[in-house]
Amino acid sequence: MKTTQFRLIFVCVGNRNRSPFSQFVFSKMIRERDKDLAGVVDVTSAGFVPQEFKVALARWHVPFPEPFFGRPIAGTTRAGLRERGIEVPPDWKTRELTPLMVDGADLIVTALPIQKAELSMVYPEAARKIASIREVAAWDKYLFTEDLHAVPRANTHDENYWDYVEENPEYIARTLAETEEMLVLAYPRILERLLAKRP
Repeated sequence: MKTTQFRLIFVCVGNRNRSPFSQFVFSKMIRERDKDLAGVVDVTSAGFVPQEFKVALARWHVPFPEPFFGRPIAGTTRAGLRERGIEVPPDWKTRELTPLMVDGADLIVTALPIQKAELSMVYPEAARKIASIREVAAWDKYLFTEDLHAVPRANTHDENYWDYVEENPEYIARTLAETEEMLVLAYPRILERLLAKRP
């Protein structure tokens, strides 16, 4: 049995869509492309709400679901993973990124550049191991999932906001497709960064 040597954490806001999708898809990519690394690279995910995001939601009078973490993966994302041959365990729950997780990670890949920037300020000793998916994938185009204003204004003034960004089929399909495209580009670069830490 192989021993975990590297810990990779994908981070999005609520840990219900982009980061668990990345966790499960990236794990599958390892099993299919680099079987010798299965069990060596531990891939997980978590949520982190950046201050800029909190300010925007407060301005739009959008409350956070209670509780925000400890929820199941979004149904639309679970279905999207199933379409890709991945079954999410029924007891899987979202979780918030903790200082202990940051300390134990070898690489943290955030969905948003503002998350990378804020986490690097909160955890300056870990800044060298925090990167955004845009950065790692060398993505230089418009990124739908970075744009807070990509959500229709009609859905940004009440609790329907979360229903839209977490469960709307069209929104999630575009979100997952974009995330998957970046994961494909980022895959070799992520492994290169992790394996460079080998003694």
